[in-house]
Amino acid sequence: MPLNYSKWDNLELSDDSDIEVHPNIDKKSFIRWKQRDIHEKRDQRKAEKDALRAEIDTNNALAPRLDELVQHTKTEGSAYYSREVAKLSAGRQERGNKDGPDGPTTDDMILSLLLQIQQQDNVKGKTGDDLDQLLVSELEGHKQKLAARQTQINFELEQMEKEDSKKITSDGIREGWNSGYVAKAEPEPQPKPAADKGKKKAETVIETLNSPSASTSKVADADDDEGDDEDDNIPEADDVMRQFANLPSCVPSSIPLSASTLPSNFDTAKSLNVGAFETALQFLSKHKILLSANNNTTDSLLLEAFNAQIASNSSLARRCVEKALMIQYCNKLGPDGVNLFFRRMVGSKDGRASVVYLNDVLATYSRIRDRSKALSEQQSSSGAGEEQIQLVAEDENTVIGFEIPDGPPPEVIELEGEAKEKLDPEAVKAWLQKRWDIFTGFPEEFQEALKSKDLTKVNKVLGNMKIDQAEEMVALLDQAGILNFSSPEVRDETGR
Repeated sequence: MPLNYSKWDNLELSDDSDIEVHPNIDKKSFIRWKQRDIHEKRDQRKAEKDALRAEIDTNNALAPRLDELVQHTKTEGSAYYSREVAKLSAGRQERGNKDGPDGPTTDDMILSLLLQIQQQDNVKGKTGDDLDQLLVSELEGHKQKLAARQTQINFELEQMEKEDSKKITSDGIREGWNSGYVAKAEPEPQPKPAADKGKKKAETVIETLNSPSASTSKVADADDDEGDDEDDNIPEADDVMRQFANLPSCVPSSIPLSASTLPSNFDTAKSLNVGAFETALQFLSKHKILLSANNNTTDSLLLEAFNAQIASNSSLARRCVEKALMIQYCNKLGPDGVNLFFRRMVGSKDGRASVVYLNDVLATYSRIRDRSKALSEQQSSSGAGEEQIQLVAEDENTVIGFEIPDGPPPEVIELEGEAKEKLDPEAVKAWLQKRWDIFTGFPEEFQEALKSKDLTKVNKVLGNMKIDQAEEMVALLDQAGILNFSSPEVRDETGR
């Protein structure tokens, strides 16, 4: 069967190409020159494609802005058009009439288009409805031009991609088959970093499964000053741990959440939830990562239990404790601890092992419940130290005042002196209107405090606000120029 070499016809040039060159020209040098020319042209095409893609992104950003301009100009007329020009001009002046880091911004392009339309001969001198219709017509015309340009760019880019795909290049090389590849099962998620061994961590110690002393669980005392630091070293429960905790509870539903031990008449043969133990065993057989010593599953689930109890989710908290101790029991029982644990839980005739385990769960959960209750009471009794935002002058001789706008700007703004040459009346009017809108947008209580021009009253209202809201109010004060100076001597002071 003859071999087919036709696919190599798409190779632009190779070192052994059959090329006829002039006798005075070295063939190898000629091939290198030709290769360099090919690479230069390829880089040029790549740059052109990148430029076209960038233009597509820009047009995608401009298209909705043009739609908005057309829609609002249709409904509001030239008044909206003028306001938009004033707003965009003011924004560019705030940047010092400079482009953005990547060139003109979308706002700059829209402003340039609006000014260009204003300067057209057919627009100058028009007023009323004629001006409104002409502005809408011009905007729709530019919108159609943008859509046509976008179609042209997409076609050009498609043609360039198609042309490049005809040639075999190093950019198109992909690994198709590798004899060294062996299909492997998906690895388990990487365990979270272990907590610092030098510090204590929440743990439960079991000496012997069937010993009465097994119910002596040692949970780190949350009253210690280092409690918060210890919690920082315990990794949060991941999704697999949370799925494990949400499995059906092994504690019988007849046992109330307030119980700290099983009732004396508890009968394991009748009341033990065997199905819940079997479900947990199946889950652990699929997620062995939970049993890894470096995964800190027990500590993470105990922390999850504490957080759930703080959030008043008692049933989830007890399930987390139950699954945390289950993992610890399995690890303490040695290499075959999982099978040994579940065999003793559901296969023991006397049921003593399951009683020990369930009592340990109830006792550990009771300690977490009591501790979270004590913390909640402590926080509610000492809730007077909330953070506040206050306006404070660093210099004792500095007086903080407030410049309150008297009302909305007049219909006609008349400028005098140098301001007449440097400022646009429409931009000034837009700024005054924005200043008034910011002031009227404040809560009524805050407006009254500002009108009094009393710093104490203003700080009192700020102190009653949430931190985020107060920070927003201070930022708006500065933005609207209501603070009569903007020197760094005024700062936001957060205190308790």
